[in-house]
Amino acid sequence: MKLILLKEVESLGKEGDVVEVSDGHARNFLLPQNLAVPATQDAMNKRETREKNISRKAQKELAQAGDLAHRLEGHEVVLVERMSEGGKLFGSISAKAIVSALKKDGFKVDAGSVQIKMPIKEPGEYEVTIALPHGFEAEIRVVVESK
Repeated sequence: MKLILLKEVESLGKEGDVVEVSDGHARNFLLPQNLAVPATQDAMNKRETREKNISRKAQKELAQAGDLAHRLEGHEVVLVERMSEGGKLFGSISAKAIVSALKKDGFKVDAGSVQIKMPIKEPGEYEVTIALPHGFEAEIRVVVESK
C-alpha cells in the first residue's frame, strides 16, 4: 500500500515521504496511529502544495536573515553604565543588554545569538558576533562608556 507519512517513522522515512508498505502494516499500525495517510491523488496534491509553502517560507526566512546580517554588519551600540571609581563596571555587560540596545535601534535579535568572546567589564570598544539563522553572522561594535 502506498502511503504519505504524516510524522517521521524511524524504519520508513521522514514526514512527507511517500512510502510503499505492506497492507497489514498500514492497516494495523500506521493508519490507526495517524502516522500516515493513503497516497490518493488529493493527498498527493495537498502534500505538493504544503512542500511549496514550506520552501517559499524557507526562502523568505533565508532572505530576511541575510538582510539582517547585512544591516547589522559594522553597527555600533553605545552602552552607558555605572562604574566604580577605579573605572571598572560593577558587573559585566550581558547579551541581554546588547539585545536591548539593538532593539532600540530597530533590530530584532535574541540573546542566544549574541556571542561575547570575553566578558566585558571595563569601558572601551569591543567586537561582538551576532549569529543569525541559516549560518549568517554579523560583527557589531559595542562601546561601553561611564555614566
